[in-house]
Amino acid sequence: MAEQRRHGRETQGPSGPAAASLWPLSALELDDLLEELRARAGVARESQVRMASLLDAVVAVSSNLDLADVLHRIVVSACELVDATYGALGVLGPSGEELVEFVTHGLTDEGRAAIGPLPRGHGLLGLIISSPQPQRVSDIGEHPKSYGFPPNHPPMTSFLGAPVRIRDDVFGNLYLTDKKHAKNFSPG
Repeated sequence: MAEQRRHGRETQGPSGPAAASLWPLSALELDDLLEELRARAGVARESQVRMASLLDAVVAVSSNLDLADVLHRIVVSACELVDATYGALGVLGPSGEELVEFVTHGLTDEGRAAIGPLPRGHGLLGLIISSPQPQRVSDIGEHPKSYGFPPNHPPMTSFLGAPVRIRDDVFGNLYLTDKKHAKNFSPG
């Protein structure tokens, strides 16, 4: 039989009682297994795309050593990786209690200027400064620490914020808002 299979002579699969033990899966079970395999392959493809994006971000950030460009590239890459409409990197001052620089993405220069002075670090921004832990919020306005937005600020709902550390020191905070194709930022 094996010799026949090697030379392509067998045209039919096994049949009878032996076939039932060789192929114990029904067509429905096989369809379920194939669907699960397709889903896992899709997840693997998504992971590969995200990893490629992360590597592209690392290369982009490390290709230029001008601090302003590096900070802006970090914000842009973070927005792309998590599909955020807006992003900002707040750089902490020497005291570690206030923002001294605020690098944004997603706003035009005119829109940024219309908002007015840089944020100081109140509300949710201040929460991450005083307690440097990641924060994920589905609606900024509903959060107890919400401070509100200044005039001319675009409306924002979903929020993801995290401290940016260099070794053990917090350098600043990354703020991402308005997940594009979902209501909230996912935990993973």
